[in-house]
Amino acid sequence: MKLYISSRIYPSEDPEKVKKAVINLTDSKDDIKLEIMQDLIKVEAGELTLKKLLRSIKDKDMTSLMLRLLNEGRKGGRFFLMLNKQAAFVNHVVMCDDPQESPLGPITVEFDNDAIKYIINNLRNER
Repeated sequence: MKLYISSRIYPSEDPEKVKKAVINLTDSKDDIKLEIMQDLIKVEAGELTLKKLLRSIKDKDMTSLMLRLLNEGRKGGRFFLMLNKQAAFVNHVVMCDDPQESPLGPITVEFDNDAIKYIINNLRNER
């Protein structure tokens, strides 16, 4: 299972703060691959980060929203989720339906097909 987390770094932003927001979404025990470019940060993460993200979704009672977004947003075996960058900076997971809901632009999380299946099975079993 793989997750791909990315965020634009705008000229008005401190790149270290954007990095912190993205890293806050990962599990510290997960083996991640971090890549920082001039205006983009990308992380490849695995199962531990997926489980951490799902715990946050369940803790905030966002299960129904996540399932709805999954059903509406799957395209060819891929699924993208947008998260509020400012919330991630302070260790909170807040989903966005629209990029405008995150004033500094969202953090995008892309899930591979195995991760999508895991999410669906895990969230449906919780209901």
